[in-house]
Amino acid sequence: MIKSKVVVISGMGGSGKTTLVKELSKKYPNSKRISFDDYDIDALPDAPPISMPIEIAVNQYDISALLADLKAAYGTCSYLFVDFPFGYKHEAIKEYIDKVIYIKTPLDVCFARRLIRDFKDETVSSIQSMAKNYLEFGRPIFINYERFINQDTDLVVDGTLDVDKNIEKIEDIFL
Repeated sequence: MIKSKVVVISGMGGSGKTTLVKELSKKYPNSKRISFDDYDIDALPDAPPISMPIEIAVNQYDISALLADLKAAYGTCSYLFVDFPFGYKHEAIKEYIDKVIYIKTPLDVCFARRLIRDFKDETVSSIQSMAKNYLEFGRPIFINYERFINQDTDLVVDGTLDVDKNIEKIEDIFL
C-alpha cells in the first residue's frame, strides 16, 4: 500500500482552490482529487447557518461522505489533493492532512470570479441583490473566515498569480 500524502487547498469561494487542485492532479498522474463542492455540504439540512461564527460553524459541517471518499482513496495513489475550505480547522479531517495550502485572494477578485461563475444566467436585479447582500452581510463573514482559517496553514500562495507559479512554489516547499 502506498502512503498517500494528503494536501488540502483552502481559501475563499472564488479564490482558485478548484483550479489549483485540478492542475496539481494533472501534473501528478499518480494522484486523486477530492472537492468539497462535489458533496453539497452547504445545502444539507443540518449545515450551520451562514450567520453562525466560523469558529463554531466549522465543525458542524457534516463531511462524513467526503471523509469516506478520502479514506477509500488513501493508499491508492501518491497524492490526494483536496479542495476543502476549512484546512486544519475541521476536527474530523485534521488527522489525515499532511499539508494545508491557503490561497489568499483579495475579496474583490473572489467576488468577481464568483459573479462570473455563478451568476452568468441571472437577471440584473438578482445580481444587484447578491452584491448588496455581500456588502451588507457577507463581506464581514468572509473577512473573519480568512482570519480564522489562515491561522493554521503550512503555506500561503497568491490567488492572483498564474496557477503554474503557485504550483512551482508548492513544489519547491512540499512536493
